[in-house]
Amino acid sequence: MERYLLDTCTWIEYFHERNGVKELVDTKDIDQIVVSEITLAELTYGAMNSSDYERHIKEPEWLRRYITVYDISDVFHEYAQIRCALNKIRKNLDKEVGSLDIFIGATALHYDLTVITENTKHFSLMPGVRVQNWVNRNK
Repeated sequence: MERYLLDTCTWIEYFHERNGVKELVDTKDIDQIVVSEITLAELTYGAMNSSDYERHIKEPEWLRRYITVYDISDVFHEYAQIRCALNKIRKNLDKEVGSLDIFIGATALHYDLTVITENTKHFSLMPGVRVQNWVNRNK
C-alpha cells in the first residue's frame, strides 16, 4: 500500500477545500496519509502570522489528532545525502531548495513515502524521492 506525505501547500489546499485536494485525500485510507512535523511547524507559523489565528491554529492541531506525524529525528542521514546530491547538481542548489523542503524529502526517503506537493520542481530534484501533485488548478 502506497503511503503519502502531504506537504504544507497541499494541506493548505485541503483545509480550504480547493482544487480537488480534499476530494482526492478523502479517497485514500487514513493510514496512507501522513504529515511531517516540519509541516506542522510551517502551519503553526502561518497561523501565528494570520489575521485569523483562531481558525488556522486548528489545522495543525487537527493533523496531530487524526494524521500520523513523522518526526525528523531519524532522517538526518537522508537529509545530508539529499543536500550533497543537490549541491553536486549545481553549487548552492541545496540552499535554493531550502532546508525545510529537504527535511520533508528526507522524511519521504527514509520512510518510503511519496511526497504530495504542488512544488514538484524542488522535490523532483531530490534523488530517490517520489513526488506527485494532487492540486488541480483547473477545478
